[in-house]
Amino acid sequence: MTLARHVAWAACLLTAAATAAACELVLSDHRSGAELTRLPLDAATPEVRIAFEHSVLGSTVIDRYRFAPQAHLVEERFDGQGYGLPHAAGPGETLIRDGAGWRLLLDRRVHPLVVRPLPQQHMRLLLADREWLLGGFSAQAIELQARGCAGS
Repeated sequence: MTLARHVAWAACLLTAAATAAACELVLSDHRSGAELTRLPLDAATPEVRIAFEHSVLGSTVIDRYRFAPQAHLVEERFDGQGYGLPHAAGPGETLIRDGAGWRLLLDRRVHPLVVRPLPQQHMRLLLADREWLLGGFSAQAIELQARGCAGS
């Protein structure tokens, strides 16, 4: 084998290893485990935000999850009070005023992270560069997992 072929072969192996180790968010059907899609995550801070419309208040709630390696709810932003929204911080949590709304800072492990994309709640997945309607992936419960990220 020539030197050029050795170099090309080594480059292919490195590319395959880098692709296999990419930090990704994997969405799958919760019941069957069938993979729905994979989306790139920032390997330095693998996290996602899930936004939805509150079923009673009609205001947007945004939950931020960080993967370490399992999902941890680390922040919830919302307007209004009551109807399932926090009204006080729990032990180890901080509830602060954020403009007209509220921000709850916490570190709650959520395993497995499963969401049901109800159409009336307009549930969306927010990543740094894009937004997806979760109901576009499935009408059934969706499990979200980080794979190939540090610690996962």
